[in-house]
Amino acid sequence: MKNSWKCNQCGYILQQNIPPAKCPSCQKDCTFIDVSCYTPDCGGPGSGNIDPQLIKKEPER
Repeated sequence: MKNSWKCNQCGYILQQNIPPAKCPSCQKDCTFIDVSCYTPDCGGPGSGNIDPQLIKKEPER
């Protein structure tokens, strides 16, 4: 099962075994955050789901 990765610059989410060095969306050298689901609340490991608590939206201003 592939992990879900979120770009810390633009928020792009992709699924693959390891994150790329450069984001395919913003084309920057980014740090990718593992947002894969590891808890039963969102389906658990192997579900392919994204943990909603790890991708919370920023509050509107």
